[in-house]
Amino acid sequence: MNDLLQEYKQTLKHTKKLFKHASDEDKKIIRGMISDLEFAIEWMTTGRRPGNRRGIERRAAYQREKPFDPLLIQKFFRSNEPVYEWDDHEKEDVITSWDRERIEDALSVLTDREREVYLMSRGYCLTYSEIANYLCISSSSVQTMIERAEKKIKKRINESLFCLCG
Repeated sequence: MNDLLQEYKQTLKHTKKLFKHASDEDKKIIRGMISDLEFAIEWMTTGRRPGNRRGIERRAAYQREKPFDPLLIQKFFRSNEPVYEWDDHEKEDVITSWDRERIEDALSVLTDREREVYLMSRGYCLTYSEIANYLCISSSSVQTMIERAEKKIKKRINESLFCLCG
Protein backbone atom coordinates (compact mmCIF):
# COMPACT_ATOMS: atom_id res chain seq x y z
CA MET A 1 0.00 0.00 0.00
CA ASN A 2 2.87 2.35 0.78
CA ASP A 3 4.37 1.71 -2.65
CA LEU A 4 1.07 2.56 -4.31
CA LEU A 5 0.77 5.73 -2.24
CA GLN A 6 4.29 6.79 -3.22
CA GLU A 7 3.47 6.22 -6.91
CA TYR A 8 0.36 8.35 -6.61
CA LYS A 9 2.35 11.15 -4.92
CA GLN A 10 5.03 11.03 -7.62
CA THR A 11 2.35 11.12 -10.31
CA LEU A 12 0.73 14.11 -8.59
CA LYS A 13 4.04 15.95 -8.46
CA HIS A 14 4.68 15.20 -12.15
CA THR A 15 1.15 16.28 -13.09
CA LYS A 16 1.55 19.60 -11.25
CA LYS A 17 4.75 20.29 -13.19
CA LEU A 18 2.94 19.44 -16.39
CA PHE A 19 0.13 21.85 -15.45
CA LYS A 20 2.53 24.83 -15.35
CA HIS A 21 3.57 24.36 -18.98
CA ALA A 22 0.21 23.28 -20.43
CA SER A 23 -2.06 25.26 -22.76
CA ASP A 24 -5.35 26.69 -21.51
CA GLU A 25 -7.35 23.83 -23.04
CA ASP A 26 -5.16 21.19 -21.41
CA LYS A 27 -5.18 22.91 -18.01
CA LYS A 28 -8.86 22.08 -17.54
CA ILE A 29 -8.19 18.36 -18.06
CA ILE A 30 -5.03 18.36 -15.94
CA ARG A 31 -6.87 20.19 -13.12
CA GLY A 32 -9.35 17.30 -13.03
CA MET A 33 -6.50 14.78 -12.95
CA ILE A 34 -4.85 16.64 -10.06
CA SER A 35 -8.14 16.75 -8.17
CA ASP A 36 -8.66 13.00 -8.64
CA LEU A 37 -5.11 12.21 -7.54
CA GLU A 38 -5.43 14.35 -4.40
CA PHE A 39 -8.75 12.65 -3.61
CA ALA A 40 -7.20 9.18 -3.94
CA ILE A 41 -4.12 10.13 -1.89
CA GLU A 42 -6.24 11.53 0.93
CA TRP A 43 -8.43 8.42 0.93
CA MET A 44 -5.40 6.12 1.11
CA THR A 45 -3.66 8.09 3.87
CA THR A 46 -6.68 8.65 6.13
CA GLY A 47 -8.56 5.44 5.39
CA ARG A 48 -11.75 7.46 4.93
CA ARG A 49 -13.56 8.88 1.99
CA PRO A 50 -12.53 12.54 1.75
CA GLY A 51 -15.29 14.85 2.86
CA ASN A 52 -17.06 12.24 4.99
CA ARG A 53 -17.74 13.47 8.48
CA ARG A 54 -18.30 10.02 9.93
CA GLY A 55 -15.85 7.16 9.53
CA ILE A 56 -16.70 3.47 9.49
CA GLU A 57 -15.71 3.10 13.15
CA ARG A 58 -18.50 5.52 14.07
CA ARG A 59 -21.23 3.75 12.16
CA ALA A 60 -24.25 2.25 13.84
CA ALA A 61 -24.03 -1.39 14.87
CA TYR A 62 -26.12 -2.63 11.94
CA GLN A 63 -23.85 -0.84 9.46
CA ARG A 64 -20.57 -2.34 10.69
CA GLU A 65 -18.96 -5.41 9.21
CA LYS A 66 -19.64 -8.62 11.08
CA PRO A 67 -16.90 -11.24 11.63
CA PHE A 68 -19.14 -14.01 10.30
CA ASP A 69 -22.01 -14.23 7.89
CA PRO A 70 -25.06 -14.06 10.21
CA LEU A 71 -26.94 -16.73 8.26
CA LEU A 72 -23.97 -19.09 8.45
CA ILE A 73 -23.74 -18.59 12.21
CA GLN A 74 -27.45 -19.33 12.62
CA LYS A 75 -27.12 -22.50 10.53
CA PHE A 76 -24.11 -23.51 12.63
CA PHE A 77 -26.04 -23.14 15.87
CA ARG A 78 -29.10 -24.89 14.45
CA SER A 79 -26.95 -27.83 13.39
CA ASN A 80 -25.79 -28.38 16.99
CA GLU A 81 -27.74 -30.16 19.67
CA PRO A 82 -30.24 -27.96 21.54
CA VAL A 83 -28.66 -26.38 24.59
CA TYR A 84 -31.62 -24.60 26.20
CA GLU A 85 -35.08 -25.78 27.16
CA TRP A 86 -36.68 -23.04 25.07
CA ASP A 87 -34.65 -24.13 22.03
CA ASP A 88 -37.27 -26.02 20.01
CA HIS A 89 -35.88 -25.63 16.49
CA GLU A 90 -35.28 -28.55 14.19
CA LYS A 91 -31.71 -29.71 13.66
CA GLU A 92 -30.18 -28.72 10.33
CA ASP A 93 -27.35 -30.29 8.41
CA VAL A 94 -26.88 -27.61 5.76
CA ILE A 95 -23.52 -26.38 7.00
CA THR A 96 -20.43 -27.98 5.50
CA SER A 97 -17.89 -29.68 7.73
CA TRP A 98 -15.25 -27.17 6.58
CA ASP A 99 -17.41 -24.20 7.64
CA ARG A 100 -18.14 -25.95 10.94
CA GLU A 101 -14.40 -26.41 11.64
CA ARG A 102 -13.62 -22.78 10.77
CA ILE A 103 -16.40 -21.47 13.01
CA GLU A 104 -15.45 -23.75 15.90
CA ASP A 105 -11.83 -22.63 15.57
CA ALA A 106 -12.82 -18.96 15.65
CA LEU A 107 -15.16 -19.50 18.62
CA SER A 108 -12.52 -21.46 20.55
CA VAL A 109 -10.98 -18.21 21.87
CA LEU A 110 -14.16 -17.26 23.78
CA THR A 111 -14.78 -18.01 27.42
CA ASP A 112 -17.76 -20.24 28.22
CA ARG A 113 -19.89 -17.25 29.24
CA GLU A 114 -18.93 -15.21 26.16
CA ARG A 115 -19.67 -18.17 23.92
CA GLU A 116 -23.06 -18.67 25.55
CA VAL A 117 -24.01 -15.00 25.17
CA TYR A 118 -22.68 -14.89 21.60
CA LEU A 119 -24.62 -18.06 20.76
CA MET A 120 -27.82 -16.59 22.15
CA SER A 121 -27.38 -13.29 20.36
CA ARG A 122 -26.03 -14.28 16.96
CA GLY A 123 -27.24 -17.86 16.72
CA TYR A 124 -30.72 -17.60 18.19
CA CYS A 125 -31.24 -13.88 17.40
CA LEU A 126 -32.31 -12.97 20.91
CA THR A 127 -32.26 -9.33 21.98
CA TYR A 128 -29.85 -8.14 24.65
CA SER A 129 -32.70 -7.70 27.13
CA GLU A 130 -33.96 -11.26 26.50
CA ILE A 131 -30.47 -12.63 27.06
CA ALA A 132 -30.11 -10.52 30.20
CA ASN A 133 -33.39 -11.92 31.53
CA TYR A 134 -32.39 -15.54 30.82
CA LEU A 135 -28.97 -15.18 32.43
CA CYS A 136 -29.96 -12.75 35.22
CA ILE A 137 -27.41 -10.12 34.21
CA SER A 138 -27.72 -6.55 32.94
CA SER A 139 -28.20 -5.65 29.28
CA SER A 140 -24.99 -3.61 29.36
CA SER A 141 -23.10 -6.72 30.50
CA VAL A 142 -24.54 -8.61 27.56
CA GLN A 143 -23.49 -5.83 25.19
CA THR A 144 -19.98 -5.76 26.65
CA MET A 145 -19.62 -9.53 26.32
CA ILE A 146 -20.82 -9.45 22.69
CA GLU A 147 -18.38 -6.65 21.82
CA ARG A 148 -15.53 -8.48 23.55
CA ALA A 149 -16.43 -11.73 21.80
CA GLU A 150 -16.55 -10.07 18.37
CA LYS A 151 -13.13 -8.49 18.95
CA LYS A 152 -11.67 -11.86 19.93
CA ILE A 153 -13.30 -13.58 16.95
CA LYS A 154 -12.09 -10.93 14.52
CA LYS A 155 -8.55 -11.19 15.94
CA ARG A 156 -8.66 -14.99 15.69
CA ILE A 157 -9.88 -14.86 12.09
CA ASN A 158 -7.09 -12.46 11.13
CA GLU A 159 -4.34 -14.44 12.90
CA SER A 160 -5.38 -18.05 12.38
CA LEU A 161 -4.24 -19.73 9.21
CA PHE A 162 -7.07 -22.18 9.66
CA CYS A 163 -9.69 -19.40 9.60
CA LEU A 164 -8.05 -17.56 6.70
CA CYS A 165 -8.40 -20.52 4.38
CA GLY A 166 -11.75 -20.39 2.78
